[in-house]
Amino acid sequence: MSVEFVDLEETWVAGLPVRSPKRALGSLYDTNLERAWSGILNQDIGEPLGSIYTDYVPAIGSYSTQIVGYRTAAGNVRDGHVVARIPAGTYAKFSAVGNFPRVLTTIWKDISHAEENRSFRRAYTGEFEVYPHAYKIEMFVPVDTSGSR
Repeated sequence: MSVEFVDLEETWVAGLPVRSPKRALGSLYDTNLERAWSGILNQDIGEPLGSIYTDYVPAIGSYSTQIVGYRTAAGNVRDGHVVARIPAGTYAKFSAVGNFPRVLTTIWKDISHAEENRSFRRAYTGEFEVYPHAYKIEMFVPVDTSGSR
């Protein structure tokens, strides 16, 4: 598997937060996550769906907060939703097509494999996930460009 590197502009996602101390990144089932997605999907959002994983601190092995919702421009946020952003930069792009939960398992295995093979070094500034259609996930993982890939 080869890793595609892309440059992204600063990206904002608004939606509902899920802090998951019992669910590591890539874990499939979480009732809080399911509840948050249900809350988003039951609204007429009208924006592309997206998700940002944020607040992870590798030095202390913390857990992440996942904001599930929709891409947005600054100031275009519905009442009761929070906003998270990823900075502009270089990202490793991973894509998978299939049925849930297999598609999610596939994408996280690809990310782990690429990291283990040192295809890139993660920057931990926040991962960004988009859903071009019901069966496809694209995950953008920030790349630490201070050293070599």
